[in-house]
Amino acid sequence: MILIVVFSYNRAMQLDFLLKSIFARFSGEDFIIKIIYHTTGNHKYGYRMLKIKYQEDNRITFCERESHYFGLFSYLPTLYSWVNLKRFIKYSILFNEGSDNFKKLLESIVKKTNCKYVIFNTDDGFYYDDVKVPLDILSSIERNPLHTSYRLYVGENLEGFPKYIRKYLGHHYKWDYYFTNMITHWTFPFSVDGTIYHARTILSILSKVSYHNPTTLEHNVVRYVMKRKLLKEGISPKTSKLVCTKLNRVAKDSSNPSININNDYLNEKFLEGFELEIELPKLITNANLVPSKVNVVNGNQKITVYNYDANGMLVQSLLGIEGVKSMD
Repeated sequence: MILIVVFSYNRAMQLDFLLKSIFARFSGEDFIIKIIYHTTGNHKYGYRMLKIKYQEDNRITFCERESHYFGLFSYLPTLYSWVNLKRFIKYSILFNEGSDNFKKLLESIVKKTNCKYVIFNTDDGFYYDDVKVPLDILSSIERNPLHTSYRLYVGENLEGFPKYIRKYLGHHYKWDYYFTNMITHWTFPFSVDGTIYHARTILSILSKVSYHNPTTLEHNVVRYVMKRKLLKEGISPKTSKLVCTKLNRVAKDSSNPSININNDYLNEKFLEGFELEIELPKLITNANLVPSKVNVVNGNQKITVYNYDANGMLVQSLLGIEGVKSMD
């Protein structure tokens, strides 16, 4: 069984779109979903609607991040260096009123799960193709859990597909994340998007890393594993299954470009009963995509929110691998 952990902030409509894609594309897989979320303002009503919508499905649990929390115990294993001590002082609720229990909540979920494998997702992504994870792939992860993972957002269809990657088990690819120093999707050994890990093993890594949100989770875990040459072996399907759609940016410590569709507007339409509809390019050549068209739909009523334009072309040209910007 696979534990799917989804990180979400003020994007109820986009989260709903992701969830629908998971149910449609993971139809042959045994999974449960834990949604770690937090909200501001009227966005809380969007998440209340989602809870009602999915309340009959026992595969989904909503876990809200809580503020006013002193997270010393979850950070204790990380306080082996001055760098991590400074991060703890900077982001702990003892010193920063904006901090919350993100780290403790995430690690508690992974620790308590009965699932052998875990995959993380962010609410701006969705699965556009069917996901079938062969038992041979899961066995590869289990045999070498500290070094092996399965990445669903890469494949031979992406631009920059490295020539050194080799076929594996027929319709899959396998590579060494440390083969080259060039920054690509195939040299980035940890991601919060669409990569399957051995749950207990990734928990042992998370517990030693200081982070306070999904952005710093990815950034700091990457630094930790690269320093120790962990998660060395990557495997992927022949073609990618997941894309991240850059409709907007909600993280304050991220500088990733987007087409700036107002998420307050999307929330208002979601509360009115509209759902998201995204049209992708015919050829998927990038894991991070500006959609061809974005609509919100309610029955026979359809509102076009975005059509691909010159700004979208510029944003697309700027989109690269996530997590390379500085968070300190």
